[in-house]
Formats: sequence, C-alpha cells, structure tokens
Amino acid sequence: MRKTQATFLLTAGLLGLALAGCTPIVATRGNMPDENRLAQIQPGQSSREQVQYVLGSPTSTGTLDPNTWYYIGRVTAQTAFFDPEVTDQKIVRVRFDDQGLVSALDRIDGSQAEFIDPVERVTPTVGHNLGFFEQLLGNLGQTPKKKDDKKKKKGG
Repeated sequence: MRKTQATFLLTAGLLGLALAGCTPIVATRGNMPDENRLAQIQPGQSSREQVQYVLGSPTSTGTLDPNTWYYIGRVTAQTAFFDPEVTDQKIVRVRFDDQGLVSALDRIDGSQAEFIDPVERVTPTVGHNLGFFEQLLGNLGQTPKKKDDKKKKKGG
C-alpha cells in the first residue's frame, strides 16, 4: 500500500511540475500608459514637460515632425517553446503645436500596424572566409611584426 501511495505522490508531483511548465510567461515591452495618466493630459493646456512628467520619455518621435511623440507598448504571452502571442498593444500619439502645448492626443489601434518582414541577406566581405579552426589556429607560429621607431632614427 505504501508503494502505491509513493507512486501516486510521485506522479502527482511530476504532473504538477509539467503543468507549471506550461504557465505562460507574460512580458511587457515599451510604454503602456494607463487611462488615468492619459486623462491628465489636456489638449491646449498641457506642455511637453508635463507630458514627459506624466507619461515618461516617448518611445519614438516623428521622423519628419519632431512635434509628434509616440508611446508604444506591447504585452506578449509565451507558453513553453511556442512563439510569443501579442495579448495587448497600445499606441498613443501626442502632437504639439508651435508653442509646445498638446494639440491632439490620439489612440491608434494596434491592428493598423504593419508587420515588416526583415530581409535575411548577408553583406559580402572582401577577403578570405576563414573557418572555425583557421581562425582559432591561424596565428600560431607567427612572430609579431616590429614597428619602426621613427623617433630613434631622427634622434640619431
């Protein structure tokens, strides 16, 4: 009977560990401003300094328009070895007028974002492609080159 209980406890413990391994890992990347903080920003009244104090530094600024700040955040969940899945995404665009006051505060839907597929090309280099062992053993037996000391020749 004790053997049956020990087997049951061992099986239950292993099953518990296996299930704990399937718990998703949740990661927050970027700046996820909550609605309470966004409500503190008033168009026509809030300045750049106030926005930075309330929301922090922007994730990005406009490439062509430095008067546009973006706050981008994403929450992902990854279970075991599977690819991470986006569970929440917020993009907030803050636009400033010429006086540095907020002119517009927009929430952009994450579905409007476009996925950019990176190109996996390799830039060719000039020279010999060395293998692992050539790199590791390539300098064995070579003596270091002596540098000409120009000061000794001039001081003569």
